Amino acid sequence: MPLRFVSSTLAIRFRTKTASGRYLSGPMYFIERALKAKWLAMGFATVGLLTVLVMGGAVPMLYVTHITNRAFEITGMTVPFLLSVILVFIVLGGVRRVGKVSAYLAPIGIFLFFSGCFFLFKNSLMNFEDFLRLSFQEAFQPAAALTGGSLVLARIFGMASGMFFVSTETGIGKSAGLSGVVRTDYPAKQGLVSMLATFFEGFIISTLVIYVLSSYGAFKMEEQVVFLNALFQGHTSPVNLAFFGSFLLFGIVSIAGWFYTGEQNALYMFGERFANFFRILFLVTILSAAYLYVKNGDWILFEVFGLGYSLSIIAAVPVLISLVLLEKIARMELKRFLAESGARYEVLKDFYLLILSVVPKNLLSLLFGLLASFRLPRFLLIPILKAFARAYKINVDEAEFEIQEYNSLNAFFTRALKAGARIIDSADNEMVSPVDARITGYGDINQRIIIQAKGVDYNLKELLGGGGSKYIDDFTNGKYITFYLSPQDYHRIHSPAYGKILGYYYEPGKLFPVNELAVFGIRGLFPKNERLITYLQTEYGKVAVIKVGASNVGRIRVTYDNKIVTNSLIRTARTVEYKEVSIMIDKGAELGRFEMGSTVILLMEKDTFQFDALTMNEKITYGTTIGRFGEKKCKLPKNRSQNSLYFESVIL
Repeated sequence: MPLRFVSSTLAIRFRTKTASGRYLSGPMYFIERALKAKWLAMGFATVGLLTVLVMGGAVPMLYVTHITNRAFEITGMTVPFLLSVILVFIVLGGVRRVGKVSAYLAPIGIFLFFSGCFFLFKNSLMNFEDFLRLSFQEAFQPAAALTGGSLVLARIFGMASGMFFVSTETGIGKSAGLSGVVRTDYPAKQGLVSMLATFFEGFIISTLVIYVLSSYGAFKMEEQVVFLNALFQGHTSPVNLAFFGSFLLFGIVSIAGWFYTGEQNALYMFGERFANFFRILFLVTILSAAYLYVKNGDWILFEVFGLGYSLSIIAAVPVLISLVLLEKIARMELKRFLAESGARYEVLKDFYLLILSVVPKNLLSLLFGLLASFRLPRFLLIPILKAFARAYKINVDEAEFEIQEYNSLNAFFTRALKAGARIIDSADNEMVSPVDARITGYGDINQRIIIQAKGVDYNLKELLGGGGSKYIDDFTNGKYITFYLSPQDYHRIHSPAYGKILGYYYEPGKLFPVNELAVFGIRGLFPKNERLITYLQTEYGKVAVIKVGASNVGRIRVTYDNKIVTNSLIRTARTVEYKEVSIMIDKGAELGRFEMGSTVILLMEKDTFQFDALTMNEKITYGTTIGRFGEKKCKLPKNRSQNSLYFESVIL
């Protein structure tokens, strides 16, 4: 575990970033940059590349082929070809897709593995206290000090037979390569997190494998082969199928992770030009290994594993030496993290984010919306509304009605304002704030990257979703501004400029909170959340009004189309273009509303808009100027026509 901490910390400390925004990391980078040993880094990268091809590619493919052959009676090259197609799909999406696929498959595989172990072996396992006693006896025998004991052999073969195909992978650089692409403000923070993986793999998974093998007396390699073959005899059992299915899922996750590690090595050695060649080489290697197994049988598996294990040991030597020599740097990073970050706060924050990731956010938000709309008896509702207004310091004097006139919490929350409460800046070329909110970010869209704050950025393509492909070039290198609406704020959304509504796109994403803790803690939060995007053509250029859902938002509604329903039980992405009707909307006219708080993001077309002098985290009311357009690009009708809908602004 300490080695894993040092490895992951150094990987982030000495990683590099390409012009495209991709992180390059791995042991070769901290060997070269910290130890100034380019020759040693190249030596590791070379052996590491061979290790990836053999131990990370051929060996997992051989074991997957072996399991499907024996357990599922699927012969030939069907499974290897299918697995190769799945691998291509995963790796072409980069490390993000590798992470997403692993996030889905790994928990399922772990569940199937533990369930299979319980149901298959529960009646045959030795007493756990006896197992621990045997383990300590083996460990402290004089012979074991030299040979590692028979249990070590069992562990090696047990892990090689499927448990993540060489458990912690610290010595051969895989964990460092993957840790190095994590976005974090402190290298030591990721180092501490990575230790949990070592604990799970090395203590829990490995202990369980050894426990099972010890219970069946499978200490020698030949005995373990007999043990595995005995399991294959019951392949028709659903429990057996689930158990061996977990190996297949681990295989997919493992090969994808190894592939990314090998690609990092190839990029370090040969640059971008070798990347495609490595991908082809990796696929040829795993398919060739599977073909040799199909033609020659089990002995290929053992020979290839022996070669891969030898390469792993060779690759581990420079890494382990480097980790020992650079331990002081990792220790300094840990001290900096503890001194600067407020580690207690970080732990609480991570626990909060962990809870957010497992609770059924969409269902809870739907229920919250229903409860907020529920009409309570007046003697209960009025004290609740008054308490709510006091708690969030809501200015009830601005509300259109007296507080006792609202029939639900939702009706009060989505209240209209009195006439004259807001003044809309009227110059044609001025864009106004669409909401009462706090400005949490604004600036340039750099190519297609929106930088919300230091360490918090997201991709324009992901934000616009599948329905935004038509407009993505318009907003590339444009401007953006983000507004956060707290429960205190007026929650109706107004048009920031006069224009024609071109259409909308609805993305049924997650419903994470959009508070500061979640925004800074969850990578790319806004593109993950539910979104309703209205595209507006102004006389000066296009504007996208992005309404971001959140965990406490019952619904997002719009005035121009009553067919739009968000946060429903059945949610599908939807793209609508208004071709048969012209929907014109005045600057300041009501565009929609949040039924509880959330976030609005405005995107402005490139070369059309300049911000006024704004202050970050400043509270702003709707109708206040935020910037000015440049030259007019087109002319829009100002008068109502027979085939158009026209939404006028109301001076509040």
